[in-house]
Amino acid sequence: MAAYLRTRRLWLIVNGTSKKPSPKPDNSAAVEDWEERASQAAGLIFLYLEPSQRIHVQTLQDNPVLMWTTLASVHVQKRPGTRFNAYDDFFSIRLGDGESLQSLMNRIDEGMCSIQALRPETYALKDLDNELVCMAMVRSLPPEYSTFTSSLLLLDKLDRTSLQDAFRNEEINRLRRAGELGSSASPSALKAAVPASGAAAAAKAPQRP
Repeated sequence: MAAYLRTRRLWLIVNGTSKKPSPKPDNSAAVEDWEERASQAAGLIFLYLEPSQRIHVQTLQDNPVLMWTTLASVHVQKRPGTRFNAYDDFFSIRLGDGESLQSLMNRIDEGMCSIQALRPETYALKDLDNELVCMAMVRSLPPEYSTFTSSLLLLDKLDRTSLQDAFRNEEINRLRRAGELGSSASPSALKAAVPASGAAAAAKAPQRP
């Protein structure tokens, strides 16, 4: 969509670079031209959307900038879990059967663009280092930790310290649950259950004459 808006010379309005001229007696034509192009941009954005997505900008059709930022906040969630999934997809790229190396390189470039689009404006190299450590920790977990992994990816903030705390808490909870299961099936409990079951069986057995 951004590329199409560029071809129509509307993208600078949508991304906020081109501001509305100040209304003055000598530039009324410029103001009118800007308003007309802004209205055109808003209309194109709205028509481009699927009907189910138009609800997000139904009341914003007079402001193409706000329409665009609202849609970005809905569909491009710049949170660690989203970037983790993007990195996971990125490192899972493989050469397909019959695929050319040029096509493979293009898909890799597209994957990196998707990752970069998910980074906040203040993203720095230290943030990448932190997220790589977190990714290694999450990816190291076996399938039986899938519920725990899913809960981690929903966090708005995922750093090494908070993830280490979450790992420790998860281990404590698992050990506690394992201890509770072990105590419920302890030897004393089983020993007490055997006579009871034996007595019940004896009561049901037919009496010999």
